[in-house]
Amino acid sequence: MIWTNLGNPNPLETPSQYKPYEWPSKDLEHLPVPAELTLPSLEKVIEGRRTRRSFGQLNREQLSSFLWLSCRTLIKGDDGIGFPITQRPAPSAGAIHPIHLILGEHEDRWHRYDPDNHALSKIRSDGCVLRGVWPAAKKVVEPEDGTILVFVAEPGKTYAKYESADSLIWRDAGVLIGHMALVAEALKLNFCPLGITGEPWVSELDDQQHLVGVGLAILGSKVSS
Repeated sequence: MIWTNLGNPNPLETPSQYKPYEWPSKDLEHLPVPAELTLPSLEKVIEGRRTRRSFGQLNREQLSSFLWLSCRTLIKGDDGIGFPITQRPAPSAGAIHPIHLILGEHEDRWHRYDPDNHALSKIRSDGCVLRGVWPAAKKVVEPEDGTILVFVAEPGKTYAKYESADSLIWRDAGVLIGHMALVAEALKLNFCPLGITGEPWVSELDDQQHLVGVGLAILGSKVSS
């Protein structure tokens, strides 16, 4: 058996100060706040959840509800590490939430989800390094008319509070993907996690190497047969 030992994460005796990566804010699109949602019971969601590999186009209401229930910021706090800790729908080690979400509706059309403002911020499409993500995903599952979700880790955030933080970051990504799978089922959307990470394209977003890809998924509406 081949196994990579990632060590045991422990809180640092003295947390570090970390300055987070500054995402450029461009053409901010505020998503509609969902009206009161009528959702099935958790038991029905768990029994019905499946990985589904056909994807229709999402409208903004569907996307907004999915992100609202998955990763918006609920509460902010101060833990003395140079950036706010936050409470969000899915748990995160130390309430740090180092996983950013980038959404691709086309190989040349990419947005970052802003969890504080429940908004989408456009990522420049001219020569966008993320273009390579789309054909890489297609080799695994055809996105059709769906949206590719790219999970982007900022390891320095978790390392500000923990030693040997790598496994925490990977677990954060996995927890978020699992949470999204249940949310998608509750909203009657199709969701498929992919094994590929989004590398090397994600790392190329920042020449200072603050960012790394830790997963992909495809989200879409149900397709009529």
